[in-house]
Amino acid sequence: MKTNTKKGFRASLLLSVLMCLTLMMSACGTGSKTAAEEPAGAASGQDAPKETKTDAPKSPVKINVGYIPDLNGAAPIVVADEKGFFKDAGLNVNAVKFLSGPPEFQAMASGDLDIAYIGPGATFLAAQGQGKIIALASLGFGDMVYATKKSGIQDWKDLKGKTVGVPKGTSGEMILNLGIEKGGLKPSDVNIVNIDVAGAVSAFVANKVDAVAIWSPYTKEIEKQLGKENIVKLGDNRTFYPDYVFPASWVVNPKFLEEKPEVVQQFLEAWVKANDYKIKNVDETISLTSKYTQVPEDSLKEQYETMEWIESSKIAEYMKDGTSVKWFENLEKMFVANGKMAEVVPGDKFIATEPFVKAQEAAGGN
Repeated sequence: MKTNTKKGFRASLLLSVLMCLTLMMSACGTGSKTAAEEPAGAASGQDAPKETKTDAPKSPVKINVGYIPDLNGAAPIVVADEKGFFKDAGLNVNAVKFLSGPPEFQAMASGDLDIAYIGPGATFLAAQGQGKIIALASLGFGDMVYATKKSGIQDWKDLKGKTVGVPKGTSGEMILNLGIEKGGLKPSDVNIVNIDVAGAVSAFVANKVDAVAIWSPYTKEIEKQLGKENIVKLGDNRTFYPDYVFPASWVVNPKFLEEKPEVVQQFLEAWVKANDYKIKNVDETISLTSKYTQVPEDSLKEQYETMEWIESSKIAEYMKDGTSVKWFENLEKMFVANGKMAEVVPGDKFIATEPFVKAQEAAGGN
């Protein structure tokens, strides 16, 4: 009996164990999930939230930007790159060096350049529809006409029959033409030679031309090589101010503006930050620009004295109240008088004010 009792007890115990194992296997089978495995909300009967995917970081947009290697034409590009303003705006800027405005317009026409800095003298090309002005850079006072002492030139009227080297289509040519008019002469009375800025400096120093019309800091290079005592300064921008104001600017390829207005906006937002930063940090800006352009700091400091930088908030005001339009239309009158243009084109045809105003507001301006 005892043996049978033990056997029955063991059998009963074994059966209980088997039943427990069966229940556990049923609960842990592949067809069911534990609470930990249930999707969030499943226990309450709610739909599980859909899995969200984060977008991959967008690659920076590459744009080609033309600059001139001086404090006015390079500083915003240098500062925006150094301080990360372009990166923050989602841009990869390929900076391309030029020595004057006309070649930049040629590069834009061929599709090789998107945005560029130009001096006042190249404004007529924008007015002719080759570019849209999108920002004011500064007011310039650094364009000058120098004569060699050996030439015997003492006044504007003495330019008659003399040879003058000048990069045509620049603000230097504008000052020259105003001076010729002031001296009672016509451009045909003077032998005007079209020469790039580097060639103008070397030609003047070597006495291959009687006079030259260029701008700072190249004028400073002439002074260093020849000495001020061997140079006669006929005049500069201030000679004709305030009748004539000489604003430098930034222009965009019209096709690029039409096809990628959002990229132009990105550029201007970075430009606004760089512009205001350089105004507040002049010494640092000069140092950074000198390293980038390889132009000595002393030359850039002297150039700084010949220009007036404009705060972005003020630029926005000038663009909204029509001041900028008046300045550029006044320049056009000079171009018409000199035969570069047939008539004055309304400023709103080649000045795009809205992008800058929006950029200023986006950057925290009023």
